[in-house]
Parts: sequence; structure tokens; C-alpha cells
Amino acid sequence: MVSDLKLRRPFWLVILFMMAISVGLGMVGGIVERTAVTVVGTALMLAIFGAYERVLKHNYVLMSGLLAGGFIGLVVGGFGYLLGGNVTDLLDGTLFGLLRGIIVGGVVGGITRAQPDEDDPWYTNIFLLLGSLLIGAILGAGVGLISGFVLGLVRWHSAGIWVATLLGAIVGGYLGSYFQRRDTIWIGFLAGGLLTLFGSFAGGAVAGVLLGFVSGALSPMLLVALIGAGGGLSSRGFKAMVVEAAEAPAEMLRQGAFPFLAPAVSVGIIVGTAASGASGLIALPLCMAILGILLAVFSEVDGRIASNLNARTLVEMVILGADDLPIMAVPKKLVADRKTAVLGALLGVVLGAIGAAIGAWLIQQLLRVM
Repeated sequence: MVSDLKLRRPFWLVILFMMAISVGLGMVGGIVERTAVTVVGTALMLAIFGAYERVLKHNYVLMSGLLAGGFIGLVVGGFGYLLGGNVTDLLDGTLFGLLRGIIVGGVVGGITRAQPDEDDPWYTNIFLLLGSLLIGAILGAGVGLISGFVLGLVRWHSAGIWVATLLGAIVGGYLGSYFQRRDTIWIGFLAGGLLTLFGSFAGGAVAGVLLGFVSGALSPMLLVALIGAGGGLSSRGFKAMVVEAAEAPAEMLRQGAFPFLAPAVSVGIIVGTAASGASGLIALPLCMAILGILLAVFSEVDGRIASNLNARTLVEMVILGADDLPIMAVPKKLVADRKTAVLGALLGVVLGAIGAAIGAWLIQQLLRVM
């Protein structure tokens, strides 16, 4: 166990850290000419960081989680931007998502590859690596396919927006069923539909994140629904097929929502932000940084404090170790000390907005000189 001293950094260092992060993101936003999105997004991300930094006993893991998540997002977002491509219709969207899902899945498979024994020959090592890459690519392809299809649906025709809205409402309703209450199902249904509709009309990074989240969450739900439908049809007929298909996603969530949704939602957001072009270079690092923050909070709430989090440990927490993460305990941390959390969030908003604006201004001045 690492000592508390090593896991708690002084407040002045946290302030410098937050300013450095916001200025750095502001410079990236200035380069791609997305200053407004960068300022708002950075302020939101650091509001979450600031709230938890004030109420948690340790903050070094929180800082490393933000850095690791942001780094992953920046690298993946930069690669997706360089890869290019446009989504204009169903075919373009499907192929767009499929390619990126394969790439992301393969990378994740390589990071979490099966480890050989010390006495294994070299060809066993190669077999395990290639097998991990293949499995990751296949799983990523499935999520990317659904995400690309939803994106293409929205871009293809105005009617596609309403279909996507219905899909978002269904996803929201199933997420609400996690709490096993009728009112949360309807709240989730309404919220999912409205957010999807808003994202469809908003366009850019907002659409990428919201539609990516919905399509990513839809993928595992659709998969288990198909499995349930097949089982119901083969055993009891058509009526059972419909019932089993409708109940399977809710049952999946009750067994543990995070391990099913987190990997698929991450891939969905990656595909969605890649389709938003230059805005994705800001949106994806922010989303992945927030994920890194939340995983760091999970580690403390669950008592699994580490000296730091890096890219590999973050991926492993999402893919391999997420079956028992205390999801509902995370917001309770903020509720338990509301005043401190609010003050920390306000500090994060101020530093994030000011730092991002300064960073964007600095890079613009530098570009003019060059």
C-alpha cells in the first residue's frame, strides 16, 4: 500500500496542474480553431476534477487518471483526424464506423493481450498477440458498425434523425431500468430521446459525443437482445422471442452495467467524435479525461488505491476489471460533502475557462508570428 503522503499533492500544486492542463487544451483548441468548444469543455472537465479533488482523501491518482485519459483521447483523436473520412449517408457511416471500430478494437486487444508463460516458445507469444488483436478487432468492429450506422442515419435523411431519437429513447429507458423503478425508466426514455434529438441537430463535437454514447450503449443491448430472441424462438416460439428480446438488455444491466457498457460506449464516442472532424481533437481528450477521473474515483471508493494510473491500467479497468466497480458510490461522494464539492467545481470552472482562453490566445499569437 502506498502511503497517503505520496498520494496527496499540496493544493498549490493542484492549482498549477489545473492551469497547465487547461492552457494545453486551449492551445490544441486554438490550433484547430475550436476555441469556444475548448473553453466550455475544459471548464466542465475541470469542474468534475475540482469537485472530486476536494472531497477525496487522495488526489495524485485523480491527477494521473486525468492525464492518462486525456493522453489516450489526444492520440486516438489525432489518429482519427489524420485518417480523415466523411459521413454523408448510411453506407459512408457504416464503413466509417467499421474501420475505426476495427482499429480501436485491435489496439485495445494489443494492450490487454493474453500474457504468455516464461517457458513458452516464440511462436506461442506471436499466436497470443495475434489472437488478442483479432478478438479485439472483431469486438470493436461490431460496436463501430452500429455507431457508424447511427451516424449515417442522422446524416442521410431527416427521417433518420427521428429513428435515431427513438433509438436514443430506448437506450435511455433501458439505462433507467438499472434502478428497477418505473419512474426512472420513463425519465431515462425521455432524457435519452431528447439528448439524441439535440445532438442530431447540434452537429459537431456535441453530436459526436451524444450520438456516439447512444450508439455505443446500443451495441451490447442489441447483441444480448438478439441472443435472447434466438433462445426464445428456439425454445417456445415467436411470442417468447419477443419477450426474451425485450427483457435481455434490462437483465444485462442488472447483472452489472459498467462492464457491458463502458468499452462499447468508449468506442462509440471515439467513432462519433472522429466523424465531427477537427472538433474531435478536443472532444475526445475531454471525454477520455473525464473517464480517467471517474476510474480514479472508483479506485479510491473501492479501496484499491494505486500509486498512479496509466494508459494500460485505465484500459484494463474498463475492459477487465469493471465487473464490481461501485458505480452508485461515486456520486454519493459528492453528496456527502456538497459545499466542498461545489467550491471545488467552481474553482475548476474558473481555472478551466481562463486557462483554455489563455492557451488559445497564446497559440494564435504564436501562429501569427510564424
